[in-house]
Amino acid sequence: MEIMLNVTPNQQTIFFIDQMMENYTQLYGIPSAQDICFVTHELIINAVEAMNKANRQEDIQLHVSWNDEYIKITVADFAEGIPQEEWQSILEPNLEEMSFSDRGRGFFFIVHMVDKLWFEQLPGSQFLVGIKKNLID
Repeated sequence: MEIMLNVTPNQQTIFFIDQMMENYTQLYGIPSAQDICFVTHELIINAVEAMNKANRQEDIQLHVSWNDEYIKITVADFAEGIPQEEWQSILEPNLEEMSFSDRGRGFFFIVHMVDKLWFEQLPGSQFLVGIKKNLID
Protein backbone atom coordinates (compact mmCIF):
# COMPACT_ATOMS: atom_id res chain seq x y z
CA MET A 1 0.00 0.00 0.00
CA GLU A 2 1.26 3.46 -0.83
CA ILE A 3 0.15 7.03 -0.18
CA MET A 4 1.62 10.16 -1.74
CA LEU A 5 0.37 13.60 -0.73
CA ASN A 6 1.35 17.17 -1.47
CA VAL A 7 0.21 19.36 1.42
CA THR A 8 0.32 23.04 2.29
CA PRO A 9 2.79 23.97 5.05
CA ASN A 10 0.34 25.11 7.73
CA GLN A 11 -1.22 24.09 11.04
CA GLN A 12 -4.24 22.46 9.39
CA THR A 13 -1.89 20.14 7.54
CA ILE A 14 -0.44 18.88 10.81
CA PHE A 15 -3.92 18.04 12.11
CA PHE A 16 -4.94 16.48 8.79
CA ILE A 17 -1.85 14.24 8.61
CA ASP A 18 -2.26 13.24 12.28
CA GLN A 19 -5.84 12.11 11.64
CA MET A 20 -5.02 10.48 8.32
CA MET A 21 -2.15 8.45 9.80
CA GLU A 22 -4.24 7.38 12.78
CA ASN A 23 -6.99 6.17 10.44
CA TYR A 24 -4.50 4.58 8.03
CA THR A 25 -2.69 2.57 10.70
CA GLN A 26 -5.98 1.44 12.28
CA LEU A 27 -7.65 0.55 8.99
CA TYR A 28 -4.76 -1.64 7.87
CA GLY A 29 -3.86 -2.97 11.33
CA ILE A 30 -0.29 -1.76 11.05
CA PRO A 31 1.85 -2.79 14.04
CA SER A 32 3.49 -0.04 16.12
CA ALA A 33 0.76 2.37 15.02
CA GLN A 34 1.33 4.78 17.90
CA ASP A 35 5.05 5.05 17.13
CA ILE A 36 4.39 5.51 13.42
CA CYS A 37 1.84 8.24 14.06
CA PHE A 38 4.19 10.05 16.46
CA VAL A 39 7.12 9.87 14.04
CA THR A 40 5.02 11.14 11.12
CA HIS A 41 3.69 13.95 13.31
CA GLU A 42 7.22 15.05 14.22
CA LEU A 43 8.42 14.91 10.61
CA ILE A 44 5.48 16.99 9.39
CA ILE A 45 5.86 19.54 12.21
CA ASN A 46 9.55 19.94 11.35
CA ALA A 47 8.73 20.48 7.67
CA VAL A 48 5.92 22.98 8.36
CA GLU A 49 8.06 24.96 10.79
CA ALA A 50 11.05 24.99 8.43
CA MET A 51 8.91 26.13 5.51
CA ASN A 52 7.29 28.88 7.57
CA LYS A 53 10.67 30.05 8.90
CA ALA A 54 12.07 30.16 5.36
CA ASN A 55 8.89 31.91 4.16
CA ARG A 56 8.35 29.24 1.49
CA GLN A 57 4.93 28.33 0.10
CA GLU A 58 5.65 25.18 -1.92
CA ASP A 59 3.87 21.99 -0.91
CA ILE A 60 5.38 19.50 1.49
CA GLN A 61 5.53 16.03 -0.01
CA LEU A 62 4.59 13.03 2.15
CA HIS A 63 5.16 9.50 0.91
CA VAL A 64 4.12 6.46 2.94
CA SER A 65 4.60 2.89 1.77
CA TRP A 66 4.31 -0.34 3.65
CA ASN A 67 4.26 -4.07 3.24
CA ASP A 68 4.17 -6.94 5.70
CA GLU A 69 7.82 -6.38 6.65
CA TYR A 70 8.28 -2.62 7.06
CA ILE A 71 6.84 0.87 6.69
CA LYS A 72 8.78 3.64 4.98
CA ILE A 73 7.88 7.32 5.31
CA THR A 74 9.53 10.28 3.62
CA VAL A 75 8.79 13.98 4.02
CA ALA A 76 10.28 16.48 1.59
CA ASP A 77 10.11 20.25 1.86
CA PHE A 78 11.72 23.28 0.21
CA ALA A 79 13.31 24.89 3.26
CA GLU A 80 16.92 23.85 2.46
CA GLY A 81 17.07 21.37 5.33
CA ILE A 82 19.60 20.49 7.96
CA PRO A 83 23.27 21.24 7.21
CA GLN A 84 25.07 18.00 6.35
CA GLU A 85 27.64 18.53 9.12
CA GLU A 86 24.80 18.17 11.67
CA TRP A 87 23.39 14.90 10.31
CA GLN A 88 25.65 12.60 12.32
CA SER A 89 24.84 14.31 15.63
CA ILE A 90 21.13 13.83 14.90
CA LEU A 91 21.57 10.19 13.89
CA GLU A 92 23.61 9.45 17.04
CA PRO A 93 22.05 11.71 19.67
CA ASN A 94 23.65 12.26 23.04
CA LEU A 95 21.12 12.79 25.82
CA GLU A 96 23.67 14.61 27.97
CA GLU A 97 24.21 17.23 25.26
CA MET A 98 20.51 17.84 24.61
CA SER A 99 19.17 21.18 25.68
CA PHE A 100 16.13 21.45 27.85
CA SER A 101 14.41 23.82 25.45
CA ASP A 102 10.96 23.16 24.00
CA ARG A 103 12.40 22.44 20.55
CA GLY A 104 14.82 19.98 19.06
CA ARG A 105 13.94 16.74 20.77
CA GLY A 106 11.82 15.25 17.99
CA PHE A 107 14.72 13.61 16.18
CA PHE A 108 15.98 12.17 19.48
CA PHE A 109 12.71 10.27 19.87
CA ILE A 110 12.48 9.38 16.18
CA VAL A 111 15.94 7.79 16.18
CA HIS A 112 14.90 5.53 19.05
CA MET A 113 11.51 4.59 17.52
CA VAL A 114 12.60 3.57 14.00
CA ASP A 115 15.11 1.21 12.46
CA LYS A 116 16.55 3.73 10.01
CA LEU A 117 16.53 7.52 9.69
CA TRP A 118 18.15 9.30 6.78
CA PHE A 119 18.47 12.71 5.15
CA GLU A 120 18.86 13.68 1.51
CA GLN A 121 19.63 17.08 0.05
CA LEU A 122 17.68 17.09 -3.22
CA PRO A 123 18.11 19.44 -6.17
CA GLY A 124 17.39 23.08 -5.51
CA SER A 125 16.43 23.77 -1.93
CA GLN A 126 14.43 20.57 -1.46
CA PHE A 127 15.30 18.45 1.58
CA LEU A 128 14.04 14.95 2.38
CA VAL A 129 13.88 13.14 5.71
CA GLY A 130 13.07 9.43 5.61
CA ILE A 131 12.43 6.67 8.08
CA LYS A 132 12.04 2.93 7.87
CA LYS A 133 10.47 0.88 10.65
CA ASN A 134 10.47 -2.89 10.60
CA LEU A 135 7.06 -4.36 11.38
CA ILE A 136 8.24 -7.87 12.16
CA ASP A 137 10.93 -8.98 14.58
